[in-house]
This record gives sequence, C-alpha cells and structure tokens, in this order.
Amino acid sequence: MTIPKLALAALVAILAGCAAAPKSYIEGVPLTQADFNLYPVRVVSIDGELYFDAPRASVSVAPGVHSIALAIAPGQGARGSTQKTFAFKVLPCMRYNLAGRRENAMSADWTLVVDRMEPVSPCNPDEELKNAGVIGK
Repeated sequence: MTIPKLALAALVAILAGCAAAPKSYIEGVPLTQADFNLYPVRVVSIDGELYFDAPRASVSVAPGVHSIALAIAPGQGARGSTQKTFAFKVLPCMRYNLAGRRENAMSADWTLVVDRMEPVSPCNPDEELKNAGVIGK
C-alpha cells in the first residue's frame, strides 16, 4: 500500500470514529450563580476510566447508566475525602452541568445536583442509542 493510500485509510478510520462519538456531555461547573451552596465538581472517573483533564473540561459520554466518581474542593472546615461515586443515567444528546450542594461553606458533606440539562444539537437520540449499543442496530 502506498503512503497516500495508507494516509487516506487512516483518515477514513479517524473520521468514522468521530461519527460514532457519543454526543452526551458532563461538565462539573454549575451555571446557577444565585445559589451560594452550589460548588463545582471534577469528574474523576466514569466506569473506572480515569480523567485527568482540567476541572472545567467537558467529558463526552455514551448514553446509559454509568458509575461516575466526582470530587469537590474541601469545605473550610472539612476533613476526609471529598470524592463520591454515583450511579448516573445519561440520556442521549444531552449536556449535564453537575454541581455539589453543601448545607454551608463549612460543611464537609455534599450531594450531587444536576444544575442544568440542555439538549445538544444537531443530534438524533435514536442514532445515539444505536451507537451506544443500547438499542438494536
């Protein structure tokens, strides 16, 4: 195979992978600015796959139920781990802005909050479910 044909084959493989990429996203930055008890979270792992991206990075994820480990900055008087794992159902073609809610700034404990959910476009939910293997092809 000549170099141009090899390059073309590699390009086709890359573009085919892009077409099948999931179009649901998780971000750990709350968009609601009026709630002072919402804090940014960082995606640590999804289904055991570690993420070392910047805390504000958008993580692409396939539709379905996933085990998501999130971390939050410790509160002012907090001790111990600030990381928690949640079962989270991701719908196709959606962007999730997640946040951690504390009772107050001193509290160590927090709960997961979906601050905002918005559709990703252009995106076909049925196609995304097929790509993710959730429904038959």
